[in-house]
Amino acid sequence: MSKIHLQSYLCPTETVSEEQLATDRKILAFDRVVKQISRRGFMGTMLAATAAATLSSTRKGMAQTATGPAIVDVLNFALNLEYLEANFYLYVSTGSGLTSAQNGAGVPVQGAPPQLALDANTLAVVKALAQDEVNHIADLQGAITSLGGTPIAQPLINLAANGPITTQAQFLAAARQFTALGGSAYIGSAQFLVSNTAVLQTASQILGAEGQHAGAVDYLCVTQNVVSPAIDAQDVPPSATNYFIANATTALAPSRNTSQVLGVAYKVSTPAVTTPPAGVTVGGFFPNGVNGTIAST
Repeated sequence: MSKIHLQSYLCPTETVSEEQLATDRKILAFDRVVKQISRRGFMGTMLAATAAATLSSTRKGMAQTATGPAIVDVLNFALNLEYLEANFYLYVSTGSGLTSAQNGAGVPVQGAPPQLALDANTLAVVKALAQDEVNHIADLQGAITSLGGTPIAQPLINLAANGPITTQAQFLAAARQFTALGGSAYIGSAQFLVSNTAVLQTASQILGAEGQHAGAVDYLCVTQNVVSPAIDAQDVPPSATNYFIANATTALAPSRNTSQVLGVAYKVSTPAVTTPPAGVTVGGFFPNGVNGTIAST
């Protein structure tokens, strides 16, 4: 190795050997190459990386996971229930249901109740429920589309599955059951949305609104002495001593998986049933079944 000491290119106050000076030259040459990379090129690289990450996130939202259904399938499952509730509240308060633009050009509703002569307070609540559910439909449709999915159209719905609705008391009894079912469905599905925080937040906000719906309807039932039967073994109908549908010991609202939700919707669950029979795909409020990938108990 040479013992000649020369001034360093990198640190002029130091002397180095010829070998180290050669290394200095290589470092400076590399530095010049790096500086030749334009800002436009750098930003292009970053944009490409961002697009790749977004595509990857979308694919994760669409893909089936090892632990549960894809996010788009979960949102479409919820959309079936929103179509059910929205139509119910709209028919009772206005005499007509969702438009074809709102329900994805879906199938017309069977057994629709007439516009009811409700007292002013109940009517105000029903109109608010109807508008919220219409907005929830738009929220879910938008979330599904943002993930590259296709929102399901409204399936065939039979609003008279529990018998005709012709009085305010009958309406409140049914509405109480719908609000209890809808809220528990969002709770049970939350575990499948955690990989997408934006979707999880939207679903949580819908759940918050559904909780307010349940509280309002429960209050109307109690103050008007309306009895609303339990929809399954988890259900806690409101009473004069229990306004809320939470468990009396834990104060937690029921959580239902998709099979339990469909057990109620297809009318194969009873107040004695916690787990409905497997493989049921039609019945009750959905005579031809729900639309989407998740359609069986």
